[in-house]
Amino acid sequence: MKNIYYVSVASATIEDNKTLADQANYAYEFVVEAREDEIAILRELLEAYTTDMEKTFARAPVPYKSSDHDAATEQHNERMVNLYSLLYKLGTPDTQKHIERMGIMEKLKHPDYQHEGYENEANY
Repeated sequence: MKNIYYVSVASATIEDNKTLADQANYAYEFVVEAREDEIAILRELLEAYTTDMEKTFARAPVPYKSSDHDAATEQHNERMVNLYSLLYKLGTPDTQKHIERMGIMEKLKHPDYQHEGYENEANY
């Protein structure tokens, strides 16, 4: 049986109606309809995404290393695509429209590496 869940990628939380009612002023970005097994997968993706965010944040201030062609960035983008793909699949029509308006899927699947200086990059 599918239930309604409220998902916040920003705060890495997934709440159902019962827990949502217990939290005043809870903010969420997406509403999904899912079975418990689907929510378990979504939780795993959200946790992996959060871990990736922490890692990329920690290395962001390194001025001499470009992260554009970095394996960690590639992995982060792949996980983000998986997360938003599942949110889209399980999402309500409003959630699906919101994700479409974000335009995030195409940007992650096709990053723009055509900037000056990348044409001679053999190994990244």
